[in-house]
Amino acid sequence: MSIDSRRSLRTEAPLVVALIVLAVLARLAGRGEVTIDMRTFYAWYADLESGGVWHSLGEEIGNYNAPFLYLLALTTILPGPMVLKIKLVWVAFDLLLVFFTYRLVALRRPGRRIPLLAALVVALLPTVVVNASFWGQTDAMWAGFALAGVYFLLRERPWLAVTMCTVALAFKPQGIFIFPLLLLLAVAGRLPWRTLLAVPVVYVALCLPAFLAGRDPIELLTLYDPGRQAIHVPNLTSNAPSAYAFFPVDVRVDSVKSLGYVLAAALVVGLCHVLVARRTELTPDRVVLAATTFAILLPWTLPGMHERYFFLADVLSVVLAFYRPRLWYVPLLVQAASLLSYGPFLFGRKAPLIDLMIPAALMLAALIVTTYHLVRRPLSSGQPTT
Repeated sequence: MSIDSRRSLRTEAPLVVALIVLAVLARLAGRGEVTIDMRTFYAWYADLESGGVWHSLGEEIGNYNAPFLYLLALTTILPGPMVLKIKLVWVAFDLLLVFFTYRLVALRRPGRRIPLLAALVVALLPTVVVNASFWGQTDAMWAGFALAGVYFLLRERPWLAVTMCTVALAFKPQGIFIFPLLLLLAVAGRLPWRTLLAVPVVYVALCLPAFLAGRDPIELLTLYDPGRQAIHVPNLTSNAPSAYAFFPVDVRVDSVKSLGYVLAAALVVGLCHVLVARRTELTPDRVVLAATTFAILLPWTLPGMHERYFFLADVLSVVLAFYRPRLWYVPLLVQAASLLSYGPFLFGRKAPLIDLMIPAALMLAALIVTTYHLVRRPLSSGQPTT
């Protein structure tokens, strides 16, 4: 390391430490918040404790998958107030997000300075700070493993990449948002089809402790059935800045939902077809661009989404900006749309602070930009990629 590099590190170290301290303090600020979501986890926590943890894992508790219940069971043996130890486990997955943000950006921008900057941006991203420490929610769990999947895809470690994506899906159904990227790479010949065998194997393996504890395998393996999930989100959107903000209908909702699922699948397949048919070179920056596009496209077109379900898009759009600096405004659009839709939670209002169509339009703008750059013809070999 050169003398100038050492001096630079010494100069920047206090700033980095200050930013880390701020990230920690921001999370401590919400440590005492007990939301409706947290009260739900309290009820599941009580069910796990009352029947004995091992026996209770064999029962149908809540509507989250078995890996989440394993973590909740872990909190029952930790010391301290319930709210703090649950949030501590949830916030630990923020570290997973930050770690793989650093590793992903380091692949494109060697050195420490820029990857560390990207990691700190994600650590201080408002929706990331709010999600676990204030809201008590768990979106960093599935999003962190999805981000790990993208990293290992770029490292050309396909089995590990598919495993990480499957772990994301096992934690929450929103993990499916990263699977169109696997489909694209498989169809394009960049991902061996046989690696997709890891999906059922890993998924069932993660559920195995619950099966051994006595849980009905059919009930658990069909937990993500859209019909069962729709019970919890009866409307077309649960304040998500999605396409359904423009169509606030309350009739024939089930039929519209069915059409929405078909539309989302058609758009994913169509986009993959266009990219493969045009023989688009799937360079690392285009892979990150595709991952970001799918992370926006699916929650924007699927019905029954919560505002939190753009969480992966929030993080991937930041990574994208470090891969393609000219798209610096995409994370601003995505973050603004996500954060504006958080209004009812943040301020305890039944209605959004602003018309939901505004953040939905911002998210649509981000989707149009990423899709355009994804499908457009690549630059000539003599031009640098930005």
